[in-house]
Amino acid sequence: MEQDEIQFAKSLQSLAADLSSSIPDLSISYFFRYLVELKKWNKAINLTAIDDDREVLVKHFIDSIAGLKVIDINDETELLDVGAGAGFPALPLKFVRPELSVELLDPNEKKGAFLRYVVGTLGLVGATVATAKLEDYASRGNVQARFDYIVVRAFKVDECGLALSTLLKPDGKLVLYRAERVPRGFELTGLALIEEVEYELPAKYGHRVLSVFSKSSG
Repeated sequence: MEQDEIQFAKSLQSLAADLSSSIPDLSISYFFRYLVELKKWNKAINLTAIDDDREVLVKHFIDSIAGLKVIDINDETELLDVGAGAGFPALPLKFVRPELSVELLDPNEKKGAFLRYVVGTLGLVGATVATAKLEDYASRGNVQARFDYIVVRAFKVDECGLALSTLLKPDGKLVLYRAERVPRGFELTGLALIEEVEYELPAKYGHRVLSVFSKSSG
């Protein structure tokens, strides 16, 4: 369905309210332009299997900002999105909290091109894109122990604990966006599960969990 920006704003604000969240008025145009570019680029490269606007709003935009339930942001907060793909959750988080510094990491050059285009087109300050595999990226000295938060939404992390831990500050946290709680026995090297927050997406689009890990003292 096609929407003009006014109707889009009403829909987005209403859906956010259903999750007890709010979208700053100044952020609306960023979300709207992002949606336009996402649909345009999705015809050429596979960014998302979802092509219904309302479903994109809920499953991508609203679900992304749900991370604010466990992410505390100030002017110095740095966040890394691993397996950023089309930019979820880092870009929606950046839209609603512009003081947040984000780096979007994805090994796919085409997705990296899309992310750079969006960052440039929207004039986002404090948003950068890196195209590399996680293990290669984590070996770079300038990013080790740099991030306050790492977010992962659509990336298998089972064997990546050490790399993720290396990138976090000593008091940094890893936030996994999941459909269910982590299974018993699930472990990530160098990281310890400290909290899980469950919520329901608006419009009955499903159950979600934010699984939060910190660097383990051991």
